[in-house]
Amino acid sequence: MGIEQPRRTPAVHRAVDVLDAVGHNVATTSAALASELTMAKSSIGDLVEALENENLLRRAINGNLRLGARLAAATAGTPEDPTLVERALRVLGQIAFFDSHTVSFVRVVGLQALCVDVRMGQHPLALTPRPGQSRPITDSAGAAAVLRSVPESTARDLVVQYADHQGITPQNIQDALTAIAAVDHDDAHVARLTDSYGIVQLGIRVGADDADGHIAAVLHLPDRLADLKTLLRGSAALVDLAARLGSRV
Repeated sequence: MGIEQPRRTPAVHRAVDVLDAVGHNVATTSAALASELTMAKSSIGDLVEALENENLLRRAINGNLRLGARLAAATAGTPEDPTLVERALRVLGQIAFFDSHTVSFVRVVGLQALCVDVRMGQHPLALTPRPGQSRPITDSAGAAAVLRSVPESTARDLVVQYADHQGITPQNIQDALTAIAAVDHDDAHVARLTDSYGIVQLGIRVGADDADGHIAAVLHLPDRLADLKTLLRGSAALVDLAARLGSRV
């Protein structure tokens, strides 16, 4: 059994530990970080303050810690041409409603909705979306938003192109598209469904009418929070996000 090597740059490692804990919603307050990382509260306080000053951490409206805009920008590729999801993650931080809620981004891949990225919120979910996870398109408001907002021929092509890979039949495809057509949509083209885990999803297609347009943003709400007021605010926030992504930022 190998001996763990001592950290040669402990301050850097402590900062990374803090950013990792906040980014994965393990601890989002100084007290929780001190407990989780077994560090003195005074040390955590100094470290958090320094990270906030450098815009690597920020405070949400409720006071909880979130990753800062500088960190998002540093990991978002070239400023001149960031990808759609990279731009979306930046814009999320500008819309107050999303501060405490989980938002994922999904792409339609045959009969699967593939999660390509996620910004986790503070509310526990029965299933926390993770990049690389997939679920049936009939269980994803994001997939429904994409497939309902493109021409029928395009929607079918998005599914059929993976038919051989996924071993799906024409009947499978027709059944899925029929189910998608029945998913609730509001006047702003935001799809809504309660998935198989009991999580209420709101989804909207984001991006232009090209490959980017086959991606959707999905807001995940525990059933206990999915009252009419929150649903309306969530839908409005998604529409705002989609509108802001209509041009490069």
